[in-house]
Amino acid sequence: MIKMLAVGVWGCAVALGATYVATTMSTGGPGVAVEAKPQHAAIEYRRPAPITVPIISDGRLRGYVVTRVVFTADAQALADLPIEPEPFVVDEAFRRIYSEDKIEFSRISRYDLEVLTDAIRVSVNDRLGLDLVRDVLMDELSYVDKESLQTDGEAAASRT
Repeated sequence: MIKMLAVGVWGCAVALGATYVATTMSTGGPGVAVEAKPQHAAIEYRRPAPITVPIISDGRLRGYVVTRVVFTADAQALADLPIEPEPFVVDEAFRRIYSEDKIEFSRISRYDLEVLTDAIRVSVNDRLGLDLVRDVLMDELSYVDKESLQTDGEAAASRT
């Protein structure tokens, strides 16, 4: 009976010792702090409704730009924010496209969209008073000429 009790105590001591050695070796020894890996904040994508921006030049309506922007922000910051940021992003995108003189949609040429999206991001963050929006992306950007709308409308009216 005493032999059995001694073997049991010996087995427990070996198991505890092995656990202690394995734990200290995996953490770098006793008293060594484990360096925490940096946690990446969860990013959330938000996709507001598309917006239609009228293009006016020389006092006449020339057409419409239909665009959809997507923006990214820290998920925790979005949850803590008392207001929704989507209206600010949509408003700023509308303002930038409407007031941009460098883009002539009737004569399409390449335009640096990064300048436009960065300006939207910076303006929205300034208006909200914090660094919430991390990136603004252009999901869609289309131009519809006014004459093509009238032609389609006239054709539909003549068919009825």
